[in-house]
Formats: sequence, structure tokens, C-alpha cells
Amino acid sequence: MTFLHPLALVGLAAAAVPALLHLLERQVPPEAEFPPLRYLSEAERQSARRLKLRHLLLLILRTTLIAVLVLAAARPLVSARSSAASLHEPTALVVILDNSVSSGLVVDGHPTLDRLRGMARASLGRATASDRLWLMLADGVARAGTREALLATLDGVAVSPRRLDLTAAVRVAARLVDGQPLAAREVHVLSDLQRTALGPGRASAPRGVRVLALAPQSQAASNRGVGVTRVADGALALSVVGTPNSRAGAVTLRIRDREVARALAAPGSAVSITLPPLGPGWWVGEATLDPDELRADDRRLVVWRVAPPARVTALPGAGAFVDAALAVLREGQRVQTGSDVVIGDRVEGGGRFTLVVPPADPALLGQMNRSLAARGIGEGRRGRGETSSAAGEGGGGRWRFGSSGTPGHLAATAVPGIAGIQVTRRYRIETTTGDGAGGTAVDSAVLATVNGEPWLVREGTVMLIGSRLDTGWTALPASPAFVPFVDALVNRLARGEAPVVEAEGAPRVEFRTRGADTLGATVYGVDPAESDLTAASPALVRDVLGADVLDGASWTGASFAGAGRRDLSTLLLALALFLALVELGVATRTH
Repeated sequence: MTFLHPLALVGLAAAAVPALLHLLERQVPPEAEFPPLRYLSEAERQSARRLKLRHLLLLILRTTLIAVLVLAAARPLVSARSSAASLHEPTALVVILDNSVSSGLVVDGHPTLDRLRGMARASLGRATASDRLWLMLADGVARAGTREALLATLDGVAVSPRRLDLTAAVRVAARLVDGQPLAAREVHVLSDLQRTALGPGRASAPRGVRVLALAPQSQAASNRGVGVTRVADGALALSVVGTPNSRAGAVTLRIRDREVARALAAPGSAVSITLPPLGPGWWVGEATLDPDELRADDRRLVVWRVAPPARVTALPGAGAFVDAALAVLREGQRVQTGSDVVIGDRVEGGGRFTLVVPPADPALLGQMNRSLAARGIGEGRRGRGETSSAAGEGGGGRWRFGSSGTPGHLAATAVPGIAGIQVTRRYRIETTTGDGAGGTAVDSAVLATVNGEPWLVREGTVMLIGSRLDTGWTALPASPAFVPFVDALVNRLARGEAPVVEAEGAPRVEFRTRGADTLGATVYGVDPAESDLTAASPALVRDVLGADVLDGASWTGASFAGAGRRDLSTLLLALALFLALVELGVATRTH
């Protein structure tokens, strides 16, 4: 047995008051025996014995009444197997409600989120004023608040386009409650327990923290969703994701609300849809699947740019590997012969875009930097050994070739597929400071780095590459990514075009512009992992989250560390009332 208010037990000392009064009231009358009254002595002795028994009974009743009242004030709790027991020890509780996209799955006519939200209300509804409470949603933010405030937050919870990593969420929640000085600490996980929602590693809840997870309502539902989309070479490459073994569905591509193509695909497969001839500019399409019980992943937007092939010339100093890559691109009609873009080891004028690689002879580096300064790219005011603290920050500035840099791997690249490729020889690309009109350029960007230092930069109509495109300088020319790299340089980066980026969020497109020019776009959509509704097994949930997986019937009885306790104060008050009535009756008869 435990007590909610143990300090009230000090009042048990008052139980000694009736006994003390009883002892003080005892008086021994003087004895004077008269012969005529002898026959009354025996009756008096018998009456005294009866009075003594009544007084002793009153003493017991009054002492017991005080003790019962004090115990009722202390609110004793006893173990109870019934799930109706409502009191518990002060508890630090984080309720994790996974309202990510998969919670929008309709089961028996109702979204899964309705069931999860109802269980969350049940957990928060049983909290008391002595508990510390938090609510965590798909955004991973733990919201502290009172029971009433968090219940009000629950009323406004809808399906979120964001994806929740349950492992990370439980890890954060467990650390949060473990830091609270309360008797019990719990984390309640209310999710459909998608297998793909379990992130890397284990949650590893500290000792004393209980993690409870609600078991999925049913087996994994059949579902399909539109996965990764990419436009290249006049065709849309599209993957279909979802629950394994789901049947195939029809994929429809619409451009400007006009259906242009259809294909059939099942989860785990990919299709290629040829795009119709389109004029130059940015285009937005929509790939859709036949609707199923999870509608949020049946639609994905697609963005691409249509532009004529670049007209490119490679100077003799560009190298044999560049010549070979351009020959492949000409054969695939990705580039044409012309002088709009020039690749070489010197700076070309005339308004043409120039891709500049370092000269093979280091003695020509100074001449290269003077040419850059004349073009308005670098002012050449530093010595060759100086570096700029702004290098690698991508904040803009005038550029020049500096001293030799250390080997490393390509990173922070705006060109897909080249990250991690080895660079064995390079020159640092440094920023220079200007004055007046020769200040920091607005059209400047770091497109790739090595060891955190710029390796590929673009400013105005010039792009600098820190290494010659030769296998003696970098492994890039020998990799399969080299031809796509050259393609991106001349067809996209030379035009100032940024890559199309996919991000998690409500389906929409945000274009990136500079003045009147559109440089790139961000396409928001559902994380493809949300489409696989396969639930994690209870054994996997216990291993990764350290959680007990409970069905709805067992949830109420298991939640809260002290939920198996019943308050006896009401019963004790009823007993005190009964004792008071008995004491009143005995005292009345005594008088």
C-alpha cells in the first residue's frame, strides 16, 4: 500500500486523545457502606461493569474513527487488477502520435489517424495535475503542456506530409522523461508501426523508462504510390512504390491538365514514358495512379526544362577526355558544334560562356589569373600562397586560381553522381576582394568542393574547375559519371540552371528565380517510403524501440506506471461515517 499524501499520517497522533481523556476522567468514589444499602452494592457493581464495557467500546470507536479519518486524508492506494483503477503515481509521459502520410490510410471507412488520435486522447485523459506531459507529432517536436492544452492540440491534428523516424522520436522522448524527478516515466507510441518508419540503430531507453507501442489494427493493406520521377533525354523515368505483392495499377501523365501518356506498373517496378515534343521553357507535369485506400501518395508533380542543345567548342588545352565526352554527347544530340560554350585552359571573350581548367604548365597560372581579372572575374591582388577565409562558403566573390591544394574527394556538389570521386591534384580556387564597382558578384556560386574548399565555381559567364579533367588529376574522367558531368556543365550549369530538387512536403512546386530568369525548381511530395504499409513485427519493435506492443484492450490497463492502484479514501470515509453512527448510538445509551 502507498499513500498519495503520506504527510497526513501525522494526524494519527490524534488517535491517542480519546484514550487520554478516558484516563483523566476515571475517579474512585469514597466507600461508605450502610447496612440498609448493602443489597444495592451488588447491583451497583454489576452496573459499573456494564458502564466500563460501554466506555471501553466508546474509546475503541472514537480512536478507530480518528485513525480512519486520518488514513482517508492520506488517500491510500492498493494494487488492483481491474483496468478501471484510475489513480497512478506522478508520471512523466510523452505521447508520440505518428500522423505521417500513412496514417491517412482508410480502414473500415475511417482513417487510421482517427484510431491513433482516440488512443492518444485516452492516454492524456487519464493524466492528473501531478504528471508532466508532452505530445510529439510527425514533425518530431515535443510539445509540453497541461492535459487540457494537449487534448486541444489533438483535436486539430491532421495527416502531415512529413515523415516521422520512430527510432529517433522514441530516443528523444526517453531522454526527455528520464530527466524528470518523478516516480514513473513512460513513452506511449501511437503509430501504424510501418517497418520503414523504424530508423537506423536502436532507441535504447534508459532504465526505468517504460515504452509502450500500440499494435497495428490489421495486416498490411495493399497500396501503390508514385515514387521517384526524373526527366532525361525526352522521357520520364518513373518508379512505383508500395506494399510488396500489390497488384499493378495504371500510371497517367498529364501536362497542363491534358493526358499525354499511360502505362501499367506494380510496386517495385519502373516505367519510361516518352514525352511529347514541347517548346523551350519550364514544364510542370503530374503523374497519377488509380486511387486506392491511401490517396496521398497517388500523385506526384514533375518539373523539367526544355532547351536546345548547347553549342560547344573544346580548345586544345581541354584534354582528350573532354573531346571524347563531347563526341558521345554529339552522337546523342545532347550538344552541337558551336562557340556558345568554350572549354579550355584559357579565358575566351566575346560574351561566350567559358569553362576554364588550370593550365598544364604551372608557370602559366599567373597569366590565367590576369585573364580572369581582365574578364572581371578575379582581380589578382593576392600572392599565390594566400587563401581567403570566404572560400568554400558559397557566398560569392571574385575568383582566381591559388596554390596547390591537398588531395581529397568531391563533395557538396550540385552535379549528381560525382560526390565521393577522388581528386589527387588540384589548385585552390580563391576569392579576391574588390573595391567600388569591383565588389562581390551577385551571380556567383560554389558548385563542388574538395576538403571543404571550392573545386568548381561559377561566376557570370565563367566557370572555374580546380583540376584538369585528366586521370592524372582526378578519377572523374575514368568514371561512368564523367559524360553526364560534362553534359550538366554545358547544358545546365553554363546556362545558370540549378538542378531540380525533390523535398518532403505537401505536393507543390517552388521555382527559383533571379530577376526574370527561372534557374531551378523544388518539387515537394510524399516520401516514397510512406507507401510501403508493411508493419514491423512485435519482435522487431521490441528490439529497435524497446517497447511492449499492446493491443487496444490491454493498453489502458498497462499504461501509467501506477495505473494498477485503487484509491481507498472513499471506502474509508464510508467506514468513518458508520463508526460515527455507532459511536453516537452507544454514547446515547450510555447517558
